[in-house]
Amino acid sequence: MSVLDRVRAAGWRALAGDGAVAQKARALNERLGRPLASPEELADRQAFAAGYTATTAKAATGPAPAAREPAPVIVYFLDKQKRDVPRLTEILDTQHIPYKTMSLEDDPAAQAAVRRDSGGYRLPVVFIAGDCVGGRVELVNLAASGELKKKVFG
Repeated sequence: MSVLDRVRAAGWRALAGDGAVAQKARALNERLGRPLASPEELADRQAFAAGYTATTAKAATGPAPAAREPAPVIVYFLDKQKRDVPRLTEILDTQHIPYKTMSLEDDPAAQAAVRRDSGGYRLPVVFIAGDCVGGRVELVNLAASGELKKKVFG
């Protein structure tokens, strides 16, 4: 950390008070583009300027990242299309993707919302993290290309 960064970090610590002067100084710091910042923020700024090469190297030597939670996957259908739902869920099961099935039969507002957001795909449709990926054909294509797992698990 450079001398200037140490001075900036010391100034940041001085702004931590609760008084009116500290509050006005924090507001001025914000207006000036946060020249006074915490040591962590200053290090992040330097890593950003260097293309995050230092941060990625530190992350590689640090502890392993926690497992990510899968994105929510919901299969929407009407009762008259219920027989088509196992075709979709079978694909999700073979990919070991957790999902929920939801009947829209008794919920006209949900029907309208799903039809609006489905982009013209016919029911049953699959939504991953709120985005419609389509029906069976689109799900098969996503699974074959490996994109399905990327969308769900990141």
